[in-house]
Amino acid sequence: MMEQKRLAEFDSDDTADDSEDDWTFAGVDTKYMTHGLHAYPARMIPQVARKLILKYSKFGDTVWDPFSGSGSTLVECMLTGRASVGTDLNPFATFLSRVKTTPIDFEILRKAHEILSKKISTTRTESHGSLEIPKMHNVDLWYKKYVQHDLAIIKKAISSIIEDSVRDFFRLCLAHTARETSNLKKREFKVVRMKEEEQKTFKPDVYQVFGDNIRRCIPLMQSFQNALPENYIKSKVIYSDNRTAPINNNSIDLVVTSPPYGDHGTTVAYGQFSRYPAHWISLDHEAVKTVDRRGLGGKSPREFDETALDSDSIRSTYWKVHDNSPKRAKQFFNFFYDYNESIEAMYKKLKSGGHAGIVIGNRLMARVRIPTDKITAELGVALGFKHVTTFPRNIPTKRMPWQNAPENVEGFKADTMHNEHIVILAK
Repeated sequence: MMEQKRLAEFDSDDTADDSEDDWTFAGVDTKYMTHGLHAYPARMIPQVARKLILKYSKFGDTVWDPFSGSGSTLVECMLTGRASVGTDLNPFATFLSRVKTTPIDFEILRKAHEILSKKISTTRTESHGSLEIPKMHNVDLWYKKYVQHDLAIIKKAISSIIEDSVRDFFRLCLAHTARETSNLKKREFKVVRMKEEEQKTFKPDVYQVFGDNIRRCIPLMQSFQNALPENYIKSKVIYSDNRTAPINNNSIDLVVTSPPYGDHGTTVAYGQFSRYPAHWISLDHEAVKTVDRRGLGGKSPREFDETALDSDSIRSTYWKVHDNSPKRAKQFFNFFYDYNESIEAMYKKLKSGGHAGIVIGNRLMARVRIPTDKITAELGVALGFKHVTTFPRNIPTKRMPWQNAPENVEGFKADTMHNEHIVILAK
């Protein structure tokens, strides 16, 4: 059992030296190199990942990101000469990470683009209605008929590319195009349609959008390849739940990760964001569709047990949430029950002396601010970690709404997270 500690010992304001460790990175470019190939919800900015990597590991060490998402940690590991492993439950995330961490020569992509452009032109004249439109629920609601046709032509042309890595690069450009040309509300994570008035005037040129994406992405890939050290180590990306990941115990030098917020329905819906782009690049639709249910706390089968998790913050926060919503309190407990298993997996995989840098936000749930930073530290200590420090970080920009209505209470608007915390644990 965890030694009883005052909650103040885990308070971020008391444990970090702001003058020496400013993690804000206001005004920086977060989309350099392959980081800019495709958007992804609530991603950890690469500057934070790089700083953690350089601060807590050395050249040649192995870094694991248990919630690898779009692969920010993996890209930075390759650029800094570290080996890296990324695990994620979202097939679109693992696809995106593989493309971002697979360097391809500029000339290869340039020539492939020329050939692909000619193939698209040929397919346009020879298709004669024989194109395969991906099977998706209410496809006509989300894509205009001509957009479906044009995306299908591009999809068919891309399928003729023989080299896997090159084909995947252009598939990612297609995924981006499929999102931009859909009737989905732009700059939105969830599946929300544009307003009817906006749809009437929305007439995207699919081929132009696709071409623009290619012309934007090839230089990003070129800059990534040029920046890699001569003896870089290719990242390993695994489609897996981190709690059962095929990684040997005591084999990891550093964990760098940003776990989900644990509230997929109202905060960040990774599966919803990925759903329609994934259709057009033939990823497993069922696996993408169920990401949010299969994630931490997604099934909510357990009843609250005060003795199950050794965290004073969980016990006190549970009852605050319960006062406002018993249902949400159950979701709160189930998320942290599963989250504890993920922290335990980090502990087992890390070598003695290794560190874990966990970037988290303290979200609202049932109008209660959840102290996830303190909970992370408490759970870590109970599992055998030492809590080294917690750095506070202001979020100058992040692709999340600054306000939402999370509880569907009429007239209630809640601020979302304007800051996050970086909890450092040591084994």
